[in-house]
Amino acid sequence: MVDGVLVLEDPDAEGMIAAVEAHNHGLSAAACRRLLADSQDRVRHFSSRAEARGLSLADVVIVLSVVDDPAGGRLAEALMPGHPWDEIRARGEVPVARGLAGREGVQEFLDSLFPGAGAALRAEPGLAVVVIDGGVAIVDSAAGPFR
Repeated sequence: MVDGVLVLEDPDAEGMIAAVEAHNHGLSAAACRRLLADSQDRVRHFSSRAEARGLSLADVVIVLSVVDDPAGGRLAEALMPGHPWDEIRARGEVPVARGLAGREGVQEFLDSLFPGAGAALRAEPGLAVVVIDGGVAIVDSAAGPFR
């Protein structure tokens, strides 16, 4: 495409692009699942914290968002403005925003950028975990294998 106008059609190239995108999506979804598995102690912590504070578990979500992901960074900045992420990078670590967030705002965020994850969040009746990494968002139940 040049200036929004299709200048060449190549079904083989389009098929290859689709295959690469599907492969990359799978890798990113796997990265999200790894982050979720590696963060199970934090998921339990935030789940207990929400319950201890008397928060409606249908009104909050647990967020695990890789800050260096474009979408994850936007969500992290909205939830934790001005946090010193560079200090974490300087230690050679990947900065991840972790915490409780209002479900309504996260729902709107997912609906606008990740409609599939938005639908998954809507379908989760209890406390949900939203994970963003590699241009992908996944939603899981906080009551899953982490409780």
